[in-house]
Amino acid sequence: MKLKVTLLVLVLLNVFYSLNSMAVILPPVPTAPIYFEPPVVNATSDIRQLSCVELDNNIRTLHPYRYSYKPGFYQDDANKVATTLVVMDSIPIIGELLGFSYLTYSALVEEKEQRRTLVVEQEIAMFQQVKAEKHCFE
Repeated sequence: MKLKVTLLVLVLLNVFYSLNSMAVILPPVPTAPIYFEPPVVNATSDIRQLSCVELDNNIRTLHPYRYSYKPGFYQDDANKVATTLVVMDSIPIIGELLGFSYLTYSALVEEKEQRRTLVVEQEIAMFQQVKAEKHCFE
């Protein structure tokens, strides 16, 4: 009997509480890709008319741009200083803000650099594809 009364009270409290509460509305789940996808570079008719030597010269010109000259996270001394400012509380709020700001900036520069090198890789791949279609240097 005591158990039934306790359960009834709990059910009534639950119903009363649910009348006064609002449902949590979840945002829609994104179906688009989260990560950056480089656009596929298609060869134009002007590029298809280039000679084999001109295609090879274009590839040679793009080669220095396919590499990133930005130092890695652990090799960059500015990242070490920013991390030290965040971890060590020598300058209370200002040091943390400066540290987090620089680390955010460094991550954004790294992302931009990766996107740039991906686009250059796509262009080189396109020129190599055109060279293969023309049967250059066989």
